[in-house]
Amino acid sequence: MHTKRHWKPFTATCLGLSLMTLGFSLNPGLAGAQSKTFTVPANKGYVLPFTAGRHQGVSVPVGYPETIRPVSKWTDKTKSVVWYLYQEPGDYNFSFDGQVDKGIDLPFELSISDADPAGQFNEQHQRITFKGSGSRDTFTVGSIAIADTGYYRYELKPKADPKNAITLHSLFFTAENGKGEVHQTDYQSSPSVHLSFSSTAPTTKSYDWIYGEILVPKGGDPLATYYESLGFYRGYMGIQTNSDQERRVLFSVWDSKDAEKDKSIQQSDLVTLVAKGPGTVTNNFGGEGTGGQCYNPNANWETGKPVHFLMNVLPDSNGSVVISAWYQIDTKPWVYVASWRAPKEKRYFDGYYSFIENYGYTNGWMRRMAYYYNAWGKQSGGGDWVSFNRVRFSHTDGKPGQRVDYEQGVSPAYPDRFYMASGGYTPTKLTANEIPLGKQIPIKDLTSFKKQVQDALKEEVKRQ
Repeated sequence: MHTKRHWKPFTATCLGLSLMTLGFSLNPGLAGAQSKTFTVPANKGYVLPFTAGRHQGVSVPVGYPETIRPVSKWTDKTKSVVWYLYQEPGDYNFSFDGQVDKGIDLPFELSISDADPAGQFNEQHQRITFKGSGSRDTFTVGSIAIADTGYYRYELKPKADPKNAITLHSLFFTAENGKGEVHQTDYQSSPSVHLSFSSTAPTTKSYDWIYGEILVPKGGDPLATYYESLGFYRGYMGIQTNSDQERRVLFSVWDSKDAEKDKSIQQSDLVTLVAKGPGTVTNNFGGEGTGGQCYNPNANWETGKPVHFLMNVLPDSNGSVVISAWYQIDTKPWVYVASWRAPKEKRYFDGYYSFIENYGYTNGWMRRMAYYYNAWGKQSGGGDWVSFNRVRFSHTDGKPGQRVDYEQGVSPAYPDRFYMASGGYTPTKLTANEIPLGKQIPIKDLTSFKKQVQDALKEEVKRQ
């Protein structure tokens, strides 16, 4: 549900800043004894238009969670800085804390809009000029009336060469009579959202094969996104948007202990590579536990086409398990990724989980989205395939005033698919957590996959 939000019309000429009459006004009464001021670090914004790489034309240093480092090195007049702020109803005085080189006047356009594309607020624009004194100043903009709680988008865009002459430290919002709240998000990434799969059908919850599909729709694939498909007790598998040219399939398995934190770790705790496919790159990873990682840099999955995932776990007599993974893009042949040996482990899969994660901060306002569906597990010991038709939701944020822009549940467009979305600074949406049980077994004959596992074990023996 969306209600109209309003900015209080105003005009003014203020300290360090000249304003034209386009919808802003200065209200000195807002800064009364009962007022409260909210400080938004200027580096809690984004650079738009987004370009990959470090050289953005303006520096907005990443800071988590409350680090204040200034926006600076503004040399590109085509680049804006955009803040998405969560605000509650109230009247606010709005100002910038910054510095402009002495004797330089810098014209900008300030645009304020509803962050939700479905919102009814009409975008407003204001031409402003920062006048440089060479000292750190408070540049008072004017008053803003917020009628409804939600995300608001503030864009500051140069109208001439910024000349690397401006530094912005903070945005100030002073609420009249203490009514209102303003929150920047602690991090500029987007929420990680998860689905944990299970079944309404009778099952042992012990599976030696698991299967799932992902379809990323067009426009749902910003850079630095990981769409995990099969997550389990020792690792995970999924797809990534690594660059405009590279779309990886990734498969990782954790060690028995964290090599970066646990000093008691032994060589026997580390995962080892059993075998890998011809296009697979392998390495070690850390930062979230340690383990073995592999990926196919030339997978080249595409939006609008499904990616199929298959994984097998084979317990061995020496107290370890061998975990193998494959993928298929649309109707192309299946691709073998690798097999890893996970030590000190005896378990079969008991189901799996999926997620969407933004592992890059600089494009965290973009919306990531994918369908997750046709989920199955084959019961160990030669049992039947079981359809996973129920999910449990979870996420990494959702705190008031923070990142609540995520969606999870049964797709409104496809009643036989779950979906997840993250980012966009839109309202939270949660739908149903159950779909009908699947009827079509995904893979009827596993013979060729079983043979690849056995061939991998033979290759491991030869190396020893």
